[in-house]
Amino acid sequence: MVAVIRLSLLLLGCVGLLQPASARYIGYCPKGWYYYKLSCFKYFSQSQSWDEAETQCQASHASAHLAWVEESREAATLQRVISYYQRVQPVWLGLRYQHQSQAWQWVSGDEYSITSGLSGNGTHGGTCGMLTHLSGFTLWSSTDCAQQHPYICKFTPFH
Repeated sequence: MVAVIRLSLLLLGCVGLLQPASARYIGYCPKGWYYYKLSCFKYFSQSQSWDEAETQCQASHASAHLAWVEESREAATLQRVISYYQRVQPVWLGLRYQHQSQAWQWVSGDEYSITSGLSGNGTHGGTCGMLTHLSGFTLWSSTDCAQQHPYICKFTPFH
């Protein structure tokens, strides 16, 4: 019995050593914010227009904006955070159609690409991107920016 307890404690200690590097940065996200790698995320349930949501993100933290996606695991993190709170309403993303460049662009300044890990399209009218509840928040779609939706914000503490 003692040997089993010692082995269990040893294994628990090893698991602690194998934590992903991102776990070290959990203290860098304010209370109520979730983390993935070096970014912090927060879901807001108040329905706002896209512009109002972006303004509220900036007011919530100095470097926050509507969330942008850089890879598929980050997209999965957004999906889990949103699904924890609700599953019935679309959610604003930091994605907008730029008429000048005729391309979808993240608020980070990067042009949207399917390689970001988030599938979707902007063929449904409107120039703002949202995660669709009908897809379980795994796809984005375009809509009118004046519509009112909950939103998710993101910031990177080290920038």
